[in-house]
Amino acid sequence: MTKLNDEQYEAVNHKDGPLLILAGAGSGKTKVITERIAKLIRLGIEPYNILAVTFTNKAAAEMRSRTIEAIGKRPRNLTVSTFHSFCMRVLKTDIEKLGYKKNFTLYTTNDVHVLLRNILRELRVKSLNYDEKLFAWYIDRWKNKFIEPNEIIPTDDTMAIAQKVYSSYQEYLKSYNSVDFNDLINLTVKIYIEHPDVLERYQNRFKYIMIDEYQDTNHAQYKLTSLLASKYKNIVVVGDDDQSIYAFRGADVSNILSFESDYHDAKIITLNKNYRSTKYILDTANAVIKNNTGRRDKTLTSVIGEGTPPIIVPNESDTEEATFVTEDIMQKSIMKNIEYGEFAILFRTNAQSRIFEQTLRRNNIPYAVVDVFQFYERKEIKDILAYLNLFINSEDEVSILRVLNVPRRGVGASSINKINEYSRENGLSLYETLYNTNTIGNIPELAKKGISEFVEIIEKYKFIFQSDKDDIILPKIYENINNFIDEIMYLNEIMNTSDSKEKYSFKIDNVNSLLDDIASYEKSTKRATLKGYLDKIMLMSIQEQKEEKDNKNKVTLLSVHSSKGLEFSYVYLVGMDDDTFPHYRSREDSEIEEERRLCYVAITRAKREITITYPLKKMRLGKIIECTPSRFLEEMSDVLPEIAKEVDEEAGLDYYKMIKSKIQEDDSL
Repeated sequence: MTKLNDEQYEAVNHKDGPLLILAGAGSGKTKVITERIAKLIRLGIEPYNILAVTFTNKAAAEMRSRTIEAIGKRPRNLTVSTFHSFCMRVLKTDIEKLGYKKNFTLYTTNDVHVLLRNILRELRVKSLNYDEKLFAWYIDRWKNKFIEPNEIIPTDDTMAIAQKVYSSYQEYLKSYNSVDFNDLINLTVKIYIEHPDVLERYQNRFKYIMIDEYQDTNHAQYKLTSLLASKYKNIVVVGDDDQSIYAFRGADVSNILSFESDYHDAKIITLNKNYRSTKYILDTANAVIKNNTGRRDKTLTSVIGEGTPPIIVPNESDTEEATFVTEDIMQKSIMKNIEYGEFAILFRTNAQSRIFEQTLRRNNIPYAVVDVFQFYERKEIKDILAYLNLFINSEDEVSILRVLNVPRRGVGASSINKINEYSRENGLSLYETLYNTNTIGNIPELAKKGISEFVEIIEKYKFIFQSDKDDIILPKIYENINNFIDEIMYLNEIMNTSDSKEKYSFKIDNVNSLLDDIASYEKSTKRATLKGYLDKIMLMSIQEQKEEKDNKNKVTLLSVHSSKGLEFSYVYLVGMDDDTFPHYRSREDSEIEEERRLCYVAITRAKREITITYPLKKMRLGKIIECTPSRFLEEMSDVLPEIAKEVDEEAGLDYYKMIKSKIQEDDSL
């Protein structure tokens, strides 16, 4: 307790009544939660009467272990849990009150998709634009908001169909005595609402409730906690509205913003002393986030000193941006003896990782990509590369089997097994067998038609790229591959197989990034061929396989979303142009505010230094486009070093170019 600052001490010693702890980034919120649990137990509150809820099993486990450390022993019957684990325990005891049996089954994502496919067949929903994943996305959004099928007012034909699918889906789930992941919370809330005696039993047990990461709760989770706390009102919520970045998962920042409206006698304590980052880093983050209107007024202050001013570096292109970041990491590593594991490169979209992966690999710098596949290992990239391999070598059976039914052509596993068997028995290659599928019996006509279409597309682009072998005019690689992707309607396939609109967008960005990579290769190589490009990719993969897998001393590449909760000594926030960050799909004010919160999270990951970069030009859909600096850079300008503000207006020099030139003149900056 002697190690707590004044605000932390006040929060830990709060016993009864509602409390909102606004815990800024790096302000020691986990310490406060665990010390408060320990304090309640020391005051004689039975662990049986305490409930602490967080979002991940990892966070719950850390909370348990730190509580044990704080009180010196394992408290019996203390409940520290995730939302879903807590609700699973409730349903195992009380789900019969809703007409289910206690031995209910929890459906996995795959189970959900199988059931939805069956429902779509039953309702005769047939369209290239509709598949089970689209409707799973609708249902997930409605359940996050605790909306029943009969409460939906459709605004278009798709939503009307989704409502019917949702209604049938719920009926089937109950008839199968099954629930999905969202039902764990929604059915628990339903029990509490329809059976007040059950609610009172849980209220009397959990008289002291703590909710971590409250800014990330959705409406269903909000209803759950509100019902549990409504009797004794001893609820403490911990969170930071400035770090609410999961709206796409259903998180509702208004839950934390309206806490006093729900609990009029609520006490509010702000933890604004940051133990992670330097003053300059926090000043930069504060300068950005203060521009949001939908937030609580608070300012983070550093406990560890002033530190180094942030550096904003424009680069002539996205390629030069990756080169600058890589060379800067190498220089710091060598000159200051900093291990690679101290560095992180943060980007707004996963597709941005490709050019940094390439540059780091080229310079033999070990790296790890967090929470996403390395660029060339992503499904959509491997699909397209498999086709490109077949344009060069149609005998590549691994590539054939990967994309024979991608996009879907009606070629099922049974047909593929028959084709494989026929090719072995007759000593033919798989592609030769496909070329003559009509000679094979017992193959459905739909599958034969799909195979014919597949062979036709391979033959067409084999012919186009045959000039790779000649000294004639080489085919235009980017243009032809772009046409090919359009011809097989691969982007439609991505839409139909994506769990959500967000994943669809990320995958489209990845495909566009691959096309930009091809265009860059074509422009930078004197005799560019498709085989040359594929060889380049293959060499990268071979080098990657030779890397030490157990080497933890690697530069970390990760998206800003994946970075929340992490910290690094040296952070590079890249791609800060107004097309990327804020993302070009974020147009509404509320979306820009979420983008600004993302930027705030990114900056506050840095402990010692942050370098922010952006390109003046970049490749986009095969063309070089001009970039506008992110509007967030202008918001940071108040905290930049004084030397960076000395702009010669008469010379008309670009503001950010001036920053770069001043830095180059004076290495001490």
